[in-house]
This record gives sequence, structure tokens and C-alpha cells, in this order.
Amino acid sequence: MKIKEIYLLQQEAAQEGYALDEWYNSLINKDISELNTVDLCRMIRQNILIELAIEKAIDVLKTNPLVGDVYDGQLLELLYSVDEEKIREYIEPLNEILLNIKQNLEIGDFICQEDYHEYLDLVEKFLTKINSF
Repeated sequence: MKIKEIYLLQQEAAQEGYALDEWYNSLINKDISELNTVDLCRMIRQNILIELAIEKAIDVLKTNPLVGDVYDGQLLELLYSVDEEKIREYIEPLNEILLNIKQNLEIGDFICQEDYHEYLDLVEKFLTKINSF
């Protein structure tokens, strides 16, 4: 089923040349299984179908914790920025992912040490955030 059918959404008339409208119409005409990293990052940034974006982002991060649209780790960083109330019900899977990242991440996964340390700092901040609920 298409996202628009699941969530009973209407396709909007896209303003010519307005990329966000075009992307939204493309998004709602996809099956959930067709969502990609670009979609998930944009859904989180735009706060569109945020619960779906969180669930899919968690699935993606389980297999690739460094995934991002523009740079490594972007999806996790965007997920960290989501309002606490919206991620509250996902504490267990997020905690599992973050602990797994912390235990298995290697400096060789990054271009430089600074990126590695920034990503580990993000993981620590995210763990603190979800454990404060």
C-alpha cells in the first residue's frame, strides 16, 4: 500500500519548481519499503510523518549507524534533534542501537579522528537524552 492510502493523505498540487512539494507528492506515492535515506532525513527535518520516519530510521540505523543523506551520521544526528515527546516510545530500540554503536564503532570507519569523536559525543548525548525520560 502507498503511504497516502495508509495515512489517508491527499496529493497536493505542487507549485512549479517547488522541490518540497514535488518531493512530498513523490513520498506519499511510495510504499513504506521504498523510503530511502534522503526521504527519512527530509521527513525528520520537515516533521512530516515523523512517527513513520522514526520507525524507519531505527530500522536503517540497526544495519548502518553511519548512514546519512549528505554526510556520515546525519540520520542519527537528525533523530537526536526530534522532540523528546515523539521519541519517548522508542527508548528501548534507540538505547539498543546507541549501545551497539558505542561498543562496535571503530575509528577506521571515519575519515579523521575529529569525525569519530564528534560522532561518539553525539551517541553519548543521545544516550543521556533518552535515559533522562
